[in-house]
Amino acid sequence: MTDTEYKSRMKDEPSLCQRELFDEYYNYVYSIVFNKLRSCGSREDVDECVSDVFSDVFISLDSDKIHGGDIKGLIATIARRRAVDMFRKLSSKGKTDISIDDEGVREIASDERVDQLTEAAETANALLNAVKSLGQPDSTIIIQKYYYNKSSGEIAGAVSMKPAAVRQRISRALKRLNEILAAAGEGR
Repeated sequence: MTDTEYKSRMKDEPSLCQRELFDEYYNYVYSIVFNKLRSCGSREDVDECVSDVFSDVFISLDSDKIHGGDIKGLIATIARRRAVDMFRKLSSKGKTDISIDDEGVREIASDERVDQLTEAAETANALLNAVKSLGQPDSTIIIQKYYYNKSSGEIAGAVSMKPAAVRQRISRALKRLNEILAAAGEGR
């Protein structure tokens, strides 16, 4: 859902909307906060910061401010800012590290940036859906060219076309793909 859809739903059914938003974005927010606070905070500090993030998100959706686009960007921004504030607060107090023995932390403790991996996977999925929307044979040609790194001659044999026709189709398909992705970006 977009920010506007959440705002309108928040007016009709605030508690249900808050629950859905929390359920959908809890892991995302927790990973952002944990990655920032794991060197200086306890598990309780992380949980407190996550709660503060959702409180700020709900207040933002209740306000009359207009946020364009996808709510995920708003949530990520609030989470990063809250986590940095908490990091500064805890660092100045000299708090201890989160113990790796804490229940549930072993699953998250990693050098991987879960939020970045999630965003990359969503972007790849959106791109694949856009390529599929081109239809045949354009989607096959684009996938063969850019995913399997095949030449125009190899693709031409697979789709029963001449190499020049394949190159022309690639050029046109890339223009259409760019338009599809631009339109999807405006809708977010």
